[in-house]
Amino acid sequence: MELHKFLDELASSSPTPGGGSASALLCSIGASLVCMVCRLTIGKKGYEQSETEMKKVLDEAETLRKKAEELIDEDTKVFSEVMEAYKTPKENPERQNIIQNALRKATLTPIEVAKTGVRILDLSKIAAFKGNVNSITDAGVAALAADAGVRGAVLNARINLRSMRDDMRKGELLTEVGGLDERSKTTLNEIYSIITFKLIG
Repeated sequence: MELHKFLDELASSSPTPGGGSASALLCSIGASLVCMVCRLTIGKKGYEQSETEMKKVLDEAETLRKKAEELIDEDTKVFSEVMEAYKTPKENPERQNIIQNALRKATLTPIEVAKTGVRILDLSKIAAFKGNVNSITDAGVAALAADAGVRGAVLNARINLRSMRDDMRKGELLTEVGGLDERSKTTLNEIYSIITFKLIG
């Protein structure tokens, strides 16, 4: 789907795509900006010492960008499955199992988005620290986009976890989600400190 069509769908009354897909898109935008910073650094005079590392960052950022793009559609798919699960007739003895299975899938997808976004933040930090200083604000926007993607995905995971009945698994996932949320906030603050130091001194 072309971006403007995706945004039209996002703005419509349709529940899909929604915040989960938007979170994945934000992560993809973050990864794309990391790629840009790398390409504006590799081969440039004065950045010879960081070139090997920036090439590695570029390769991983490209992989994560594509993964985040796939998760845009995946989130829409699993949320649609949840809505279908709730339409299961109440007299069906398997109704709760169907709903719970759909909720699990719909929780694991945003967690995967959050994991992807956290790693993009790690790469944004390297880009901000070792990348072309003339594109340091692009590394900052990459981090902001990825952080927004992570925290949006965390919200989506948490709302699905509210309806999960497996208390042990629910507890494990809530702990994982909380850790991703905190790691994203911490890394973003570190990136902001790097950028502020380089811009202001």
